[in-house]
Amino acid sequence: MNKTKAIGFPLLMLLSFVSTISFAQEEVEEIKKDRKQNQYILLGSNFVANVKSRDAAFSPLTYSGMGIGASGGYLNTSDHFEFLIDGGFNFGLMYTDLSGSTDTGGNIYYTIPVHTHALWKINPVFSGTKGASLKLGGAIDFLGNYRGNFSYTNSALNFEYISGFGLGGQLEWDVSIGKTGKFFRKRDRDLTFLWSISLPLMGSYMRPSYNTISDFTTGANFLSGGGQQEFAFIGKLVQFQSRLEMYYKLHNLNAFRLQYEWKYYAVNEGSSGTSKGAYHRLGLAFMFNVTGNKK
Repeated sequence: MNKTKAIGFPLLMLLSFVSTISFAQEEVEEIKKDRKQNQYILLGSNFVANVKSRDAAFSPLTYSGMGIGASGGYLNTSDHFEFLIDGGFNFGLMYTDLSGSTDTGGNIYYTIPVHTHALWKINPVFSGTKGASLKLGGAIDFLGNYRGNFSYTNSALNFEYISGFGLGGQLEWDVSIGKTGKFFRKRDRDLTFLWSISLPLMGSYMRPSYNTISDFTTGANFLSGGGQQEFAFIGKLVQFQSRLEMYYKLHNLNAFRLQYEWKYYAVNEGSSGTSKGAYHRLGLAFMFNVTGNKK
């Protein structure tokens, strides 16, 4: 990476966060006075509808499958500020088109995604739309992927540890449905719809140690790679996460969260290969309100 990129990315992040903080400073006093601030502990389960993975350093095959898992986290949210740390654990099996022939077994996988963000409301945006708001800030994403396929003795186990720091944003819309006395609407309902994204701009990764042949015509010139923590900017290391969520708020101030999450990652190591993957995950979580003063 040249010096221009090395300087440009930190400068871009610095300017972005300075801009965000300048907006947030106007909201500090309002946050202190905000009576709608709530804190939640989140516990839930997940269904991975589709997961794909391809590690060119070990195999040209693309694996896909499904899985299940669990999640947990902490949420502190108000009209003006939100802090979230949300983690989980997914596991299942992935297969290729060659499964049952040369590929005699499934690829067992385990995934540990962790996401955290701090977002501030950008006041001028959606100021004239009731219940709608935009929040911007910073986000940190971690992803641990583990795969095992014992059909291939030379690449039976492989993994990635990926962490990234960058920008986060969230669109939020609160909806209240008044009671009508009819079935399912004998009481008023409060819903919140959210779309949040995060894009790390820099981070680090670790891949397993391996040797690969750079010139297959001679079978020589081995290149070693992986096995140590590497720092990278966006491009060599890519992560993107998008979430669609709905909070169904109960009258005891607890809530349910229905979530759809799509996550993509890629580690581009050049001559030693590219590792990439993505998943689509559905989740249902109970949000237990632990706010000290609930009234």
